[in-house]
Amino acid sequence: MSDLISDKMIIDLNYRNKIIDERRPAAAAVDSHKMFALLTETIAEKRTLEMVEIHDLYKALNHTRTHVGAARLFHSLVTPSESLELIHAKQEGFLELEANDRLRNAVAEYLGVFSEREADLFRFLNVHYHPLFPYGVVKRAAKATDVMHRAAAAIPQPETIYLDSLLRLIKSFGESPESQLVHRPTYRTWDGIVTRQEKKWHTPALRFRPGRLSACSVGPVLPCLLTAGAGYAGLVNEAVAQYIALLTGGGFFLGSSYGGVVKPLLDYETALLPLRNRLLDSSRFASAIEAVGGLDVLFSFGEFRRSFPHPTILPELTDGERHYFEATDLKNPLLAKEDRNYVGNDVFLNGQGVTFITGPNSGGKTTYCKTVVQSQILGQIGAPIVATKARMNIATHIAYQAPAFDSLNDPEGRFGTELRTTRDIFFATTPKSLVVLDEIAEGTTSHERLNQSVAILNGLMAKCNSNLLVTHSFELAEKFQAEGKGRFIQVEFKGNAPTHRLVPGISCDSHADRVASKIGFSPDDILSHLKENGYI
Repeated sequence: MSDLISDKMIIDLNYRNKIIDERRPAAAAVDSHKMFALLTETIAEKRTLEMVEIHDLYKALNHTRTHVGAARLFHSLVTPSESLELIHAKQEGFLELEANDRLRNAVAEYLGVFSEREADLFRFLNVHYHPLFPYGVVKRAAKATDVMHRAAAAIPQPETIYLDSLLRLIKSFGESPESQLVHRPTYRTWDGIVTRQEKKWHTPALRFRPGRLSACSVGPVLPCLLTAGAGYAGLVNEAVAQYIALLTGGGFFLGSSYGGVVKPLLDYETALLPLRNRLLDSSRFASAIEAVGGLDVLFSFGEFRRSFPHPTILPELTDGERHYFEATDLKNPLLAKEDRNYVGNDVFLNGQGVTFITGPNSGGKTTYCKTVVQSQILGQIGAPIVATKARMNIATHIAYQAPAFDSLNDPEGRFGTELRTTRDIFFATTPKSLVVLDEIAEGTTSHERLNQSVAILNGLMAKCNSNLLVTHSFELAEKFQAEGKGRFIQVEFKGNAPTHRLVPGISCDSHADRVASKIGFSPDDILSHLKENGYI
């Protein structure tokens, strides 16, 4: 389980780039767009992730209760795992959490307790406080770290490896020197901030006390207060008491100035920032934070599942030599959530090379493709997908190409722009890839487009099982059908309206007249406009 967590992912991204805003509720605390820009590409290009609406998928899936859980969830969506061992471990942990009410309720209570203190912890880590008023912040942050590992003791011992590993990582922080730093006597030395156990007996050290009062601030004040009290009680001559009080008044001023201004500023530089940096550099602290996030992500999967009006299932995953994707009654995880009557589709990508999808616009072709890619991502992060049955192979590369405007810097125009994208996808494709092409070789003559498309698709068929092509070119689909290559599905119509179900066949009708009439720009609409305005 070496890749159980990404080393210090949440901690590093947050304190360097402030992806978590602790002043906002957990559901809105993570800036997914900012985090997206900071993460590196893995199995899918960022262009592909934007095409499949990764931010909306995150919002639909996100039922996390903590900031770190939300960050962990988005990170997993952008960087799906390629480890079958890790995916299976997550699935087993999720199933145990769903089957064990006592365990799930204890995890929910733990996440709730941690979330109440989490903002205090990140306020300290993000240095969202004034140097003159630091002590309340550091004390609350210390309480938050204490809650993080101590409250985990109330969670029953899980049976699955993944959940057990998460709990061990959280509890392990309580045994680290960094945990002792925020709860036990802490000392400033020439080598930095240390615990009592770390400090050698001969090491020059000054104890750090998180408060304004100290010997330096209280010492000058005591003579002034004692003299004033003695004079009031009649123990000394009133004139003498006034004289001594006048002399010691300066001590009162110096003491209050030290405790109110000097000490906080010194502590900020010599104790609080070094303490923060030790936490940020601690692998145990980072692992504990990541583990809390991982626990929240699994809990969120269950909440997502219960919020859906349609059946969900954990897909069967394999790690064979070639990619495949099979599902029964697959539904879109974004659109189906709000639509109890959403129409599902069966998917069979296994050995055909290219699946040709034809039919008019607004019939569900693009949604079908996005649903497949979104479900592949969900499967590879250990989450349930919206289907009654599903199995898939791990994809090591996912690509989605859709029509783009030509670049001003591309002398080849739209054809060159799109062909470059297709070229990059083709060369990156492997047998374990999932590729979606929404039209190809656009921006040239129909004859050249057909020849270029045939060459591209034959190349993809030779490399990869799972290629989806959305096209209005029924001639291209018929050419491959005649050669006995590929699979062919089309938008189903009943009457004059699409059912949003895809059925076997090739659509030769674009239904352009229906769309034009719907938007008020059919040939009859054009003729009426010209007549009404006196042009003809």
